[in-house]
Amino acid sequence: MSDGGEKTGDPKGRALEKVRKFVDTYVAKGDYELYPVAAVVENVIDGLAENLVAHGRMYCPCADVEDSKAKGSQMVCPCTPHHEDIARQGYCDCALFASRDFVSAERLRKGGK
Repeated sequence: MSDGGEKTGDPKGRALEKVRKFVDTYVAKGDYELYPVAAVVENVIDGLAENLVAHGRMYCPCADVEDSKAKGSQMVCPCTPHHEDIARQGYCDCALFASRDFVSAERLRKGGK
C-alpha cells in the first residue's frame, strides 16, 4: 500500500510527516489555531517541509531563505515575530497560525462553515 511516501523512505515525505506533527502539537498545546483556509495551511506545510529538506530547518516559507538564515533561529517555525504578527493582524505572516478570535470571526463571516 502506498501512503504517499510520508511514512516511507523519501526525504520530502518524512519532512512532511515531521512538519505536520510539529504543527499539530503546537496548535494542541498553544494559544493559536490553524489559519481557517485548509489549502493555505497545506501550502505553508509543504513550504516548511521543502525548506527542512533543502536547508535542514523549517524556515518560514513566506520569507527569503537566505535572509532567514542570516537571522539564525528567528525565522525558523514558529518564528520569533509570529506572536506580534498574530496580535497585529490575527494570523502569522505565513498564514499558518491564527488567533482563536480571528478563526471565529472568519467562520462567522463565512456563515459558520
